[in-house]
Amino acid sequence: MARKSRKHPLPAPKVLPSRDTVGYIRLSVRNNDIAGSIENQKRIIEGWGQQNQIPIFHYYVGNGFSGRRFDRPAFQKMIQDIHAGKIGCIVVKDVSRLGRDYVEMGYYIEMLFPSKRIRFVSINDQFDTIDGMTNQNKDVPVQSGTRIPLINLLNEQVAVDIQKKVEVTLDMRAQHGEFIGPKAPFGYQKSRETPSQLVPDPVSAITVRKIFELAADGEGVTAIVRYLNEHGLPTPIQYARSNGLVGNYDNGNGSWNSRSVKYILTNRTYTGMLVQGKEKRTVEATHEPLVDTTVFDTIQRTFQARAYNITQREETTENILKGKVICGCCGGKMQRKRGSNHADWFFFTCITKNRLGADKCTGMYAREEDIIHAVYQQLKEYVKEHFISDLQYKRQMQEFNEQVTSLSKQKTEAWIRAMEQYERFVQGEISKEEFREAQGVADNALMLLSTATKHRDFLQKEHATFRKFLSTSDKEIPLSEIMGYVDKIVVDDGKQLVVKWRQSKPCWGEPYELDEFSDI
Repeated sequence: MARKSRKHPLPAPKVLPSRDTVGYIRLSVRNNDIAGSIENQKRIIEGWGQQNQIPIFHYYVGNGFSGRRFDRPAFQKMIQDIHAGKIGCIVVKDVSRLGRDYVEMGYYIEMLFPSKRIRFVSINDQFDTIDGMTNQNKDVPVQSGTRIPLINLLNEQVAVDIQKKVEVTLDMRAQHGEFIGPKAPFGYQKSRETPSQLVPDPVSAITVRKIFELAADGEGVTAIVRYLNEHGLPTPIQYARSNGLVGNYDNGNGSWNSRSVKYILTNRTYTGMLVQGKEKRTVEATHEPLVDTTVFDTIQRTFQARAYNITQREETTENILKGKVICGCCGGKMQRKRGSNHADWFFFTCITKNRLGADKCTGMYAREEDIIHAVYQQLKEYVKEHFISDLQYKRQMQEFNEQVTSLSKQKTEAWIRAMEQYERFVQGEISKEEFREAQGVADNALMLLSTATKHRDFLQKEHATFRKFLSTSDKEIPLSEIMGYVDKIVVDDGKQLVVKWRQSKPCWGEPYELDEFSDI
């Protein structure tokens, strides 16, 4: 009986305590994916461990991250532990839990894991590297070394299909009046019992109701902003942070502004209506309103209509300086206003003083015609500083063309070499380091070609534009052609106007180093 038992498959090799077996779990961004839930994945991995008498010492859980991203915190932590020599075996429910990008997955499964002597097991895919990197098994119709890349390729397509299905599902939910946004609008919160249902937030709803109350009383945006700031009411971002909501928020100066107030006053969500999805599905009476529909409509006919008319009058002449004029006192963007009594001239003013008080800003002011004059006046000096002669331009363009031609050839040869080296690496003919060296050369060749091409094209465009600026009078140069070179226009004390220009590309004729490609 003892001799007979030797014919049975040998048990899995013992994992040393210093190199533990771990499980990697990723919950799909589809939170309703029961089959792929954390508990289910853990149960499958634990079952594999019990069957093979291998304890699972730790789990890395990537909750709610897309499989096409590999910057997941849990995944990166696992990679760090691999390099630290803490992991001997990684077990997943299926390959898609690890990731859904074919190229990235190929690197980890076919390069990193074998180089670190990491055993990799995908339970549902029946893949186990215990017999070697490619897991050659004559009983398997499709060899594992081929099966895993195919699985990853299919996973990429699955990710695309899932995205389409998610869009359809969200659209259907929107049609049924369910809230599908990632976070509730300011003034609301998601119901704990039913996350797709909005309910009034006990604190922020008071602020929203106050904003509509002020607007219904005839107060304009500026007056409402001033009231909110004077009473120290938290902005939507401040309130979100105070409640532990994380995100890449732009806090600005930490004060209310006209944009946030206008958004609230024109958002029909506060009437109990939802307008969502790509198709802008509209469903009424989905949640408790914070403002009566009649009051909301009245505000739109008075306040919003008035604001629209003012904007319409101001924009009869295009505001080509929009976003470029900066207050030298507070650093805020200045707003364009029409002269009194519907005059045909405009000026720029900083409204920080009106919104936050004189202690925050002195309130810079400049006429539009003076700003434009300053741009044209300072343009000539900027162009003279960066313009090169026609002879120098031709010489540099010739150098760039020669570089682009050479680099294009080197790039093609380098990538052919890299693909050949990859095939040799998979077959075990060369080391990982040799393949990585060839891949690095190919990547560098592509980067150099892209850089040289961009510099050549930029030089060609800039030289033609600067030549035009120098050969024509100010009035013949459209302001729209100039603004692409303007970073900002600062209005300092005494109405001094300083134009800050964008930096021109340096070192046009600097040759590229090609020696590293000589061995190809």
